[in-house]
Amino acid sequence: MLTPTWQFAIDVGGTFTDCLAYGPQGQVLRHKLLSSGVTKGSVGAASSADCLVDATRIGDPPDFWTGFRVAVLDESGRVALASTIKSFDTATGELRLAQRLHAIPSEGSTYELTCDLEAPVIGIRHLLGLPLSISVPAVRLRLGTTRGTNALLTRSGAWTALVTTRGFGDLLDIGYQDRPRLFELTVRKPTPLIACSLEVNERVSADGEVLVPLDDGEVRQQLERLRGQDIESVAICLLHADLYPDHERRIAAIANTLGFSEISCSSEVAPLVKIVARAETTVVDAYLKPVLRKYVAGLQLALPNTEILLMTSAGGLVAPDAFRGHESVLSGPAGGVVGYSRAAEVTGFDRAIGFDMGGTSTDVSRYDGNFEFEYESRKAGARLIAPTLAIETVAAGGGSICKFDGAKLVVGPESAGADPGPACYGRGGPLTVTDINFFLGRIAPDHFPFVLHRQAVERRLIDLAQQVHWATGEELSPGDLAEGLLKIANANMARAIRSVSIAKGISPTDYLMVAFGGAAAQHACAVARELGIQQILNHPDAGILSAYGIGQADIVRHAALGMSARLRDLDTNELDAEFERLVQRPIQQVVDAGCSAEQLKVHRSIDLRYEGTDTPLNLPAASEGALRAAFDREHKRLFGYVQPHRPIEIVAARVQVVGKTGRSIDVSELCPPVAVEPTRRTSVRFAGKAIATANYERADLPAGAGVAGPAIIADQHSTIVIEPGWQAEVLSGGEMLITAQDGGSGSISEPSTSAA
Repeated sequence: MLTPTWQFAIDVGGTFTDCLAYGPQGQVLRHKLLSSGVTKGSVGAASSADCLVDATRIGDPPDFWTGFRVAVLDESGRVALASTIKSFDTATGELRLAQRLHAIPSEGSTYELTCDLEAPVIGIRHLLGLPLSISVPAVRLRLGTTRGTNALLTRSGAWTALVTTRGFGDLLDIGYQDRPRLFELTVRKPTPLIACSLEVNERVSADGEVLVPLDDGEVRQQLERLRGQDIESVAICLLHADLYPDHERRIAAIANTLGFSEISCSSEVAPLVKIVARAETTVVDAYLKPVLRKYVAGLQLALPNTEILLMTSAGGLVAPDAFRGHESVLSGPAGGVVGYSRAAEVTGFDRAIGFDMGGTSTDVSRYDGNFEFEYESRKAGARLIAPTLAIETVAAGGGSICKFDGAKLVVGPESAGADPGPACYGRGGPLTVTDINFFLGRIAPDHFPFVLHRQAVERRLIDLAQQVHWATGEELSPGDLAEGLLKIANANMARAIRSVSIAKGISPTDYLMVAFGGAAAQHACAVARELGIQQILNHPDAGILSAYGIGQADIVRHAALGMSARLRDLDTNELDAEFERLVQRPIQQVVDAGCSAEQLKVHRSIDLRYEGTDTPLNLPAASEGALRAAFDREHKRLFGYVQPHRPIEIVAARVQVVGKTGRSIDVSELCPPVAVEPTRRTSVRFAGKAIATANYERADLPAGAGVAGPAIIADQHSTIVIEPGWQAEVLSGGEMLITAQDGGSGSISEPSTSAA
């Protein structure tokens, strides 16, 4: 392999793809593009049927757009004119066309540039300045992707079969018979992931006794019939295979000889008790693996000789051949958790709440000096037994659709996504949170990567106001309606933060909020005020912090072993021996990924629960007495009570092996104050009043600069809204620390101007 020179950290989100590049000479480059791979622009005044001119393209890499397809859109977002780029002039922003358009495009019309490459590849090419005619050199790529998540949400994974013990074929249909919505009269079960189930005649007891031997010949015949049904992937989950995996391994070997390329065994994917959750996890792995392998193979083809590492839901990096479907569901958001935890640490905070608002959803989590993991969770309608960072997701992002349901205003859960996107994108999209912020003046439109269309937003607000009036008789101005929708969106996000703090016995007022993602900085002050949080941190790369976190992540592997014993019977020597056996494979995996022995760090933990209960707590491994005390403290915090005389049982032993690979970061701190002047003032609406608000360029704010709210600070990849009653200070590392000056009450004393 050629020696890589450039290193890339890329997060492919639901709407945007964030790219961060580190060059061999210390360069740091950034780029943000739509995850659809589409690049939008606006037709300039000097355009003709042979050439599109766009001043925003000036400075793009020379000849970069040559070979791209171009489509000019009409007002409804449909393709009106189409051609191919013959050449591109970076000095003038001229896109010369290979095929003459049959009409001259109107000034201000939206156009789109597309090619057949995935967004990460386009981002890498853009940062390196490589047109389509030049191959990409060997680079190092760290990638977080929503490809698996999207396939799970849209039920577009592989054609999968579940192979299980005879009598358990309807295992996933029956499930746990839980009712997530108790008062819903019509129960809507999630769409099943499997195409069919196959029951094999075998049975092993809980003590390991083979009650019904496995007939290899019969299994072969059954699997051959599956091959005739176009099954792509096989998930094997047998009763008690978490303890006795021999039958699963024999079935997998037969399936392999018959040509099944994607085979998942529960004894490898989730070797723990609870057959329903174990089966669901194994099916998710089998369902997503072909999708992910195809995606990664496409990247490897477009980026030959490139070393690729992928982010898992547990916040660690793995090689492509170790990237499993069930570990991919929170790939991108996990990068954000790593990113904001590092940002908080270097500014002196050891407790932080992450507020990651993107285009499709908002992810919130908590950091207490260590990452918080969930070992059993439910994601996109599927139950997973796998270590994942504890992240709460709410369908409230910049693309969340704002509507009236006949009785009340609603924000989300539906999203406009990247295509067609919000109404202001000019593709006929619906009214969204991004449109609301734009209308209220809370977005710096001249820093957006393409022209935003205010009239489209105004039309949709007027239409929505009419719907409300017809249904309720209430008259709402577009400004009042927009502020009301903004409050609903903020309340949805504050509710999610309460679920990772107050619901777990933690007060959010004791935490720093780290706001990141493309949209969080517009909402952070309002959400923090609702929660009583007094300080907010905004990193210089807040708009692409998930990519930053992926660049800071370590090589991590997890392993678990199911156990069943009372804590009071704990044999420390026997447990140490089990840990030693358990840790061998993940250590080898981390070493194989390129880490030295000096980089390795091993964490041991144990799952404990009260005997006869269902919810274990994960605690660091320790002596029997220390474990008992730690369990009582944690149980009291989470559930409000302890049962001192009730036996505690050990459910599982876990190991986490970390190969430290993250980049070093300098400590950041407060600096002597520096006075700064705004670049201009614009009208922004706060609490029913339109205020002449100071605007600043973040790039022009030196360390020590102080900005009092209300203010708008334009960043490269986001807009930061400093609401009334808040004060921002720039730290030595470029971070912005925003502090409530009035307890977060947000009182307004600025003179009002004309209404928005």
